Amino acid sequence: MKQKLKTYGVCILLLALPFLFAGCNQEDDINEIFVSGQWQLVNYYTGIDWNNYNANAQPTYTKPEDLKVINKFSITFGEDGTVQGSIENGTYTGKWQADPKSRSITITRIECSVSLSGKNKEFIDRLKNVQFYQGDNIMLRLAPNERTTCMQFRH
Repeated sequence: MKQKLKTYGVCILLLALPFLFAGCNQEDDINEIFVSGQWQLVNYYTGIDWNNYNANAQPTYTKPEDLKVINKFSITFGEDGTVQGSIENGTYTGKWQADPKSRSITITRIECSVSLSGKNKEFIDRLKNVQFYQGDNIMLRLAPNERTTCMQFRH
């Protein structure tokens, strides 16, 4: 009886191993986060503690008329390293690259269909300065080097 239970336990463990290691594949995390469709900007945040998500963060915009504009800003990461999105009355394209080990990201070679000013310029300037990311398939945060501010996106 003990031998049968031991054999049964080993079989269960062997069946579970692939599932345990599947969650450790960082390439899958990159795909889950970035190559998962369009992201919409929620807001920009200041005073963040990068390791505690938005626990102490303050949104940059709180007026409905400002939120109406920035919440239309979008970004979509392509599997081929391209990025594209929408800004107010225009679009943009560029290139992206992320490293899952350091959680670093670069967005480069951004070109816009309209001349930049106001909130469009602010958005594109912030995209150009991002160096780190956090997120999952629901929420994405992009931050510059100091990681005390961020751009937060949602699906």
